[in-house]
Amino acid sequence: MTEKREEKEAKDRERDLWEKVESFAKIVAAVAVSVGSIAIPYIIGKTSEQSRRAQVYMQVMSEREKADTAIRQEMFKTLLADYLGRFENNATENEESFRKRIMFLDLLTLNFQEYLNARPLFEDVYLRLEKAKKKGGKEHEAWGRLQEDLFRVAKNVASSQSAMLTQSGLSRTFNLAKGKTVCIRLYSVENLAELTDKFEKQPLLDRKTESCSEASVQNPEKMDRGSPAIDVELEELKDAAVRVKVTPYQESFRSGTLNFVQALKPLKFEVSFFDLPYMDNTRLFDGSRFALLLSHIDRKEEAAEISAIIFKGEFMSLRDRPLFEEMLQKLNKEGTN
Repeated sequence: MTEKREEKEAKDRERDLWEKVESFAKIVAAVAVSVGSIAIPYIIGKTSEQSRRAQVYMQVMSEREKADTAIRQEMFKTLLADYLGRFENNATENEESFRKRIMFLDLLTLNFQEYLNARPLFEDVYLRLEKAKKKGGKEHEAWGRLQEDLFRVAKNVASSQSAMLTQSGLSRTFNLAKGKTVCIRLYSVENLAELTDKFEKQPLLDRKTESCSEASVQNPEKMDRGSPAIDVELEELKDAAVRVKVTPYQESFRSGTLNFVQALKPLKFEVSFFDLPYMDNTRLFDGSRFALLLSHIDRKEEAAEISAIIFKGEFMSLRDRPLFEEMLQKLNKEGTN
């Protein structure tokens, strides 16, 4: 009898437990339904609002882009037609006509630097001034001042573009004598090292006055994707440009120490005072791009000062990039609210 009574009490306790669990489950389900009936419409509404705002942003940007493009197109036609038409029909070139040429070039490069490679136009004005200087005459000194103005306009545009590009990259400035080679590392060398001839570690420098291929390596083996470096050799100096030979290198590291150096196909090209990095740049093996800018030519010492700029290959134009970034920031901000 006692065993039966205990067994019955155990079954009653078990039945009570399940009844409590069932009751609790019903309460939880009821609460979940209530919360869901409120939360789901709220989430759907918020998502729809974010989508609507994103659509509005895109529509506004699209309309603004169309209007901006139309204005720029008309401005470009007017400026270029006036530039090429007026001066070609002008048989006599004087100080005033050259000043107007330089002013038009300034307007073109300021407003269309993302679309127009103005180097041929700059070189045309420079060669015309050189031709006028050789003729001599009372305006001889004026031609020199106009050339300085021409260089100033080109350097201002190149400097502005360089400042924008180096926000996502870096810049190295170096002096180079004719017939000499300098190795420029186009990446951050902080906390990196290289080996000496005795295979002792020393801090890695961002440039050195010898070829990148002269680096000491021990048991060379490619360990990572590699970082870009370039050899720059000065081959020829001109009045407004220099000719260089550039050899790209792929430098790989093991535990922060330079361990592998591979030379790629060399390039030969001219670096001018009129180069603009938005247009005059070269793609590297890792997808990044670099540009060389000429800062100064010393004909007496047969040397030049050059800046190397490296930036991301996916860089968009100066005009478009801030707009897209601003839009994404706004969307992300709305999403966190």
